[in-house]
Amino acid sequence: MPWNNLTNPTSQRADFLELLAQRNGSFTEACRRFRISRKTGYKWLGRATADQPHPLVDRSRRPHHCPRRTPSDIEAAILRIHDAYGWGARKIHAYLAGRPGLPGSRTIQEVLRRHDRVAARGPAAQVQRFERSTPNHLWQIDYKGPLDGLPQRRYLLTVLDDHSRYLLALRLCPDQTMATAWTALWTLFGEAGLPEAILSDNGFGPRGASVGGLSWLEARLLRLRIESIHGRAYHPQTQGKVERLHGTLEQEVLPRLDLQRPAAEVAEALREWRCEVYNKIRPHEALGNDPPASRWYQSERPRPVRLPPISYPAGMQTRKVMQRGEISWRGYELMVGSGLTGQYVGVSERDNTVVLCYGPRVLRRISFDQLRRGRIV
Repeated sequence: MPWNNLTNPTSQRADFLELLAQRNGSFTEACRRFRISRKTGYKWLGRATADQPHPLVDRSRRPHHCPRRTPSDIEAAILRIHDAYGWGARKIHAYLAGRPGLPGSRTIQEVLRRHDRVAARGPAAQVQRFERSTPNHLWQIDYKGPLDGLPQRRYLLTVLDDHSRYLLALRLCPDQTMATAWTALWTLFGEAGLPEAILSDNGFGPRGASVGGLSWLEARLLRLRIESIHGRAYHPQTQGKVERLHGTLEQEVLPRLDLQRPAAEVAEALREWRCEVYNKIRPHEALGNDPPASRWYQSERPRPVRLPPISYPAGMQTRKVMQRGEISWRGYELMVGSGLTGQYVGVSERDNTVVLCYGPRVLRRISFDQLRRGRIV
């Protein structure tokens, strides 16, 4: 039976024991007067006669020992790995798999929460994944930045293999231009070979007036027979793997990186994390907790020594693309895009239609009825 909730229970217990000491009535009557059971009365009578400090204060209900608690050496290993790499519970569990006494991922998450390493969170949403069937069928590329804390503006260029999640490049760059991306890609092609396609956002696509045209970068990839694919505008889920990688950089790398060091040292630290941690030892959940290096291999398409030229069939007319991205044909100005400025495009006529192409790629088909002198079509 409960004590009176309107009064301090400790005072009521003292009054109860004082009434018993006066021997004014029976024990049962004393319990009835304080509205408690005989069992509760005997409990507090026993505690009052025991040799202990504060005998009338409620004791903690926390157990004296917990036989199923995670061993201290395992807890120390969990915290050490989290502090070193910034990994969450599932990656830590995969990394320590086979160690005696290792608890499950949920318990590891609770260990991290209890030691203020992570905040409590709700259940994870179900994830639907899509990937190419073999390495080097598709690479994903993107810029991240500018990075905070650097004395000069710097960006990260990331290149990721879609199938294996192998991080092919993590380059510290001074800008986000296509020329900078091309320099990094050309070097990477020499090391890893050529992919079948590259997926990026529209920042690497055609710019300005370029109906059906190619960007400067796309034109060079086409000469290597690499398909350029772009995600839909305002739909970053298309590049979900590289976007997820950027989240990993935010959580596991950038907080532990001293960006005040010389750029060469920062670049070396990024290279070491990419090669030795992310690709080789970091468990990846989408790969069954294997590291990306276990599933990636070099492309069977080697990079040529120099960028191949664009060729056209014998007899096909060609026109040089001018500064604004247009060509001149029979007194008409036809737009193909500034990404091809200085390049030659092929021109042919088929069924009252002008067909413009860049190598094997058809850029535009323009009906004769659309042609107008004095303006760019």
